[in-house]
Amino acid sequence: MKEAEAQFKLAMRKLPEKEEIPSLLTSISDSGQQVGLDFLLFEPKAEKPKEFYAEIPVAMSIKADYHNLAIFFDQVARLSRIVNIRDIKIVLAKGKDTKELSTNCTAVTYKFIETPPKKKSKSKSKKKKK
Repeated sequence: MKEAEAQFKLAMRKLPEKEEIPSLLTSISDSGQQVGLDFLLFEPKAEKPKEFYAEIPVAMSIKADYHNLAIFFDQVARLSRIVNIRDIKIVLAKGKDTKELSTNCTAVTYKFIETPPKKKSKSKSKKKKK
């Protein structure tokens, strides 16, 4: 039980709190700009509640060369919080003699949803003694 609690606490540290979400999104954006990515779209979407957590997706459209894109994905993977990159679509940008890629993807981070304790229903039916 102690080991499970320790693993749970470790996982909780990797899930951002609600007030940390804007700074996490800034970290993702800054990571891309530092390696020379050109963000055409960086759009946070609505939260998607799950059982005990919520997904926070961010739609991204990026122009960059292959190596800078790979460095960006690596930097996102190394963030202290959990961020997954999914739905990756990469195409060669239009134009002659270009090595630039046009990439559409979604960065997804997560936050823990604390469920309020369930209220105990009081049974109003009492057995009468005869």
